Amino acid sequence: MKIWYSYGSEHSMNLVMIGQFETSEDAKKVHKLIEDLASGLEGKIEIGKSGDRYSDEVMDLLKKLKCWNLAPQELEQFLYDVNVRVDADKIVITTEESEVSAFLKLMVLRGAKVETFSAHDFPDSKFGRGK
Repeated sequence: MKIWYSYGSEHSMNLVMIGQFETSEDAKKVHKLIEDLASGLEGKIEIGKSGDRYSDEVMDLLKKLKCWNLAPQELEQFLYDVNVRVDADKIVITTEESEVSAFLKLMVLRGAKVETFSAHDFPDSKFGRGK
């Protein structure tokens, strides 16, 4: 048995990000884009080993999805343990990660008003953990 005696702040955010879109259809389109990026990047990039350039496979995926605003270093965020769901005209993202700039960019550039907070500080909010 191994006992872990360390602390890593990158896995303790209890972060909630809510993207409010004009319509539920807009939210569903961005949710699908996030799913397509997550599934399309599996096996094409490795967490912790992102470089400063896109591989040809990744570039082809980004072109296909018409996704022009993500840096190579941000792409691994789609492979993190992140819960993404649609709630009417909102996308609700919950994660323990602190690196969420890729999700923020996708939502803002597609018309969302975005709210981000720690559910540690706002446990009773509508989209806090366990709600």
